[in-house]
Amino acid sequence: MLTLNSLRMNHIFIFGVVIFASLLLTVKSSSAQNSRNDLHNGPLIHNFGQHVDLPNAAFKTNTDMVYKVVFEIFQALGDPTGPHMRLETAARFVNLHAHAGVPPENIQLAIVLHGGGTQTALTNEAYRKRHKVDNPNLPLLNALSDAGVNIYLCEQSRIFSGTGADEVAAPVKSALSAMTAIVNLQEEGYHFLTYQTTGF
Repeated sequence: MLTLNSLRMNHIFIFGVVIFASLLLTVKSSSAQNSRNDLHNGPLIHNFGQHVDLPNAAFKTNTDMVYKVVFEIFQALGDPTGPHMRLETAARFVNLHAHAGVPPENIQLAIVLHGGGTQTALTNEAYRKRHKVDNPNLPLLNALSDAGVNIYLCEQSRIFSGTGADEVAAPVKSALSAMTAIVNLQEEGYHFLTYQTTGF
């Protein structure tokens, strides 16, 4: 027969077990968190596209899926002396999925530049005329192109921005319009990613 004291001891024991389990889960959760010290680039695009790995994420990355994505970049340059944040995002997409185990041939990206994104496509000479420095986006554009990313520039944006055809850098291909490219790429099975604000 349980006495009052034994019931109290049982309650204290159960309470202790619950507290210990909660602390254990908290420590485990905290140890799984990444920090800026865990950022790294590669394996497909080096010096760009920094990211962290999370192999034990609750949302599992499907490494058997073909990732067909078209990025729209229309935001104006932030800092003209550094690469466009959205180009960095595209590089991050490539690298983090490659590190997660997605085969390179299953990471199929296209980038559509228009509006403010037109400036990223300029040759060094054309960029210097406008910003007094070499185009910091060119190494990233070349790295993206080398990784198999197709980069398209809206011809309408090029004309309206007063950019000459000879002022567009080699990795960038022309498209009749951003609208045309995005609609056609979606028809080919690409998922459309766009950002209305700055951020990651």
